[in-house]
Amino acid sequence: MNRIIDYLLEQRKGHYCHALELANVYELQSTIDAIYDEFIEQYYKEEIIDFFNTISLYYYTEGEDNPEDEKELYNFDIEDYINNL
Repeated sequence: MNRIIDYLLEQRKGHYCHALELANVYELQSTIDAIYDEFIEQYYKEEIIDFFNTISLYYYTEGEDNPEDEKELYNFDIEDYINNL
C-alpha cells in the first residue's frame, strides 16, 4: 500500500475513503495542488503520483450535466500534471 494512504488511515483511525467527487478539472487540479503542497516535504513525488493514480474519481454536478467537463475530468493526465508542478 502507499505510505500516504497508510498515514491517512492511521490519522483517521481507519475512516478514510480513497475517492473524490469533482465537477471539473479545475477542482481536481486545486485538490492535487493542495495535497501536493502538504505532502511534498514528507513523501517522494512518485508516492504522490501513486496516491492520485489509485484514487477513485467521480464526476458530479449540482445542476445540468456537462459532458465535456465529465470527459475532461476522466481523461485528465494526473501524472503529467504532478510531474510539472
